[in-house]
Amino acid sequence: MAFSIRIKALILDKGKMLILSSGPSELFPTKRGKIFWDLPGGKIEWGESVEETLRREVEEELGIRGDGLQILRIFDASISKIRISNGIRMPLLLVTFICRLKNNKREFRLSDEHASYKWVGVEEGKKLLSTKFGRSFIEVLSKLEKN
Repeated sequence: MAFSIRIKALILDKGKMLILSSGPSELFPTKRGKIFWDLPGGKIEWGESVEETLRREVEEELGIRGDGLQILRIFDASISKIRISNGIRMPLLLVTFICRLKNNKREFRLSDEHASYKWVGVEEGKKLLSTKFGRSFIEVLSKLEKN
């Protein structure tokens, strides 16, 4: 059975998380009609490790050198379904890691995948991310409030 593995970086700083709004190159292929919020990350490429994927995606999406990302620990892993370009649905394994930026950078050069970014608290993050992420992930975000 075919499945997709996606890796996401939950970047934290001073009690806030970094989230990204969808840009034109994300809206068209997904046929989502409206803007959604996301975390930096993406698909593992063949032969790439999880760490390499996180660093590459952060560099591509935020304009930060991959070595500027500190990967702390796994935060969540969940299985859901994803619709791929030909309309077929397949299982998706989504693994999210808690990360920090080594240089405390708070301004970014975004790729065309994203139109904007913002730092938000847990409650706002749960609300904004709920249009893309599953209920189980949103529930796990509540654990951040306790840390």
